[in-house]
Amino acid sequence: MFKKIFISAFIIVAAVFLFMCYGRKNLHISKETIKATYSLPNSHFIKWNNGEIHYTESGKGFPILMIHGFGGSNYDFKQLDSLLNDQFRIIRIDLPGFGMSDFPNQLLNEKSYTDIYKDYFTFLIDTLHLDSMYVMGNSLGGMMAWNVTVNHPENVKKLILFNSAGYDMKEVIKSANADIFTHSWVRMMLRNGLPLFMTSKGVHRIFYNPSVVPKEKMVRMNALWNRDGNLNHLMSMASSDKYVDESLIKTITCPTLIIWGKQDVVVSLKYAEYFHRDIKNSRVIVYDSCGHVPMVEKPLQVKTDVLEFLKE
Repeated sequence: MFKKIFISAFIIVAAVFLFMCYGRKNLHISKETIKATYSLPNSHFIKWNNGEIHYTESGKGFPILMIHGFGGSNYDFKQLDSLLNDQFRIIRIDLPGFGMSDFPNQLLNEKSYTDIYKDYFTFLIDTLHLDSMYVMGNSLGGMMAWNVTVNHPENVKKLILFNSAGYDMKEVIKSANADIFTHSWVRMMLRNGLPLFMTSKGVHRIFYNPSVVPKEKMVRMNALWNRDGNLNHLMSMASSDKYVDESLIKTITCPTLIIWGKQDVVVSLKYAEYFHRDIKNSRVIVYDSCGHVPMVEKPLQVKTDVLEFLKE
């Protein structure tokens, strides 16, 4: 009897697995369709390394560069952009391999992800004439932001980190459940794209209050994950074991504001104190009832604290 139950269960699991791999429709979306659907009136596309990268620009004044996190896009900072662009020039980017920006996969035989992104930011700073700027980033974007500050200390006048990555990256990747992408069976299951329910599950995990992400935003996030090339890049990057050297954080000298959601289950609150310890000219603000993306969950509070910091 037990043997029959086991065999039946195995057949059901195998059938579900095969359906996920081969039976469901292809969810991948062409770059042209994504571009036509999600480009904004202030979108800009420029050529870089045989591909196209995307950013938005609004407002006038001293520039602020905004950098989204892993799996995110420039939309993550859209609301904060609207709250600040009456006083600043706001540049929101799609990191290569995310949103509507291409990643130059042909370079991976020669360089690491870290070096490729370093080249990207040098190109962006030169192209957009960002000789003097403020930089802010969330999660992976936080790591990019502090790394830009390390590489271009003469350009970055102030730094703002939202639940930033940087320390114990293997632990953080595991906390984010991104390590699941290292398994070949997961890659097989996602060969036809990422289902909406999986995006929804991930979003509900990173927000303390998931209602801040209504269904239409969830659909957009899922579509950008399924843009041709993005999902493979996400899985490949999550499997990489080459990280930015965390010891470089101690070399940052510009004024730094560290903002953290207390209920973040992806990048623990303990890392806020690590950044504060290693960046001497820094201070920490912790938001209660807030998860991994404070500028989405607490935009008005973020606006107040950011303005106070930038105007000091």
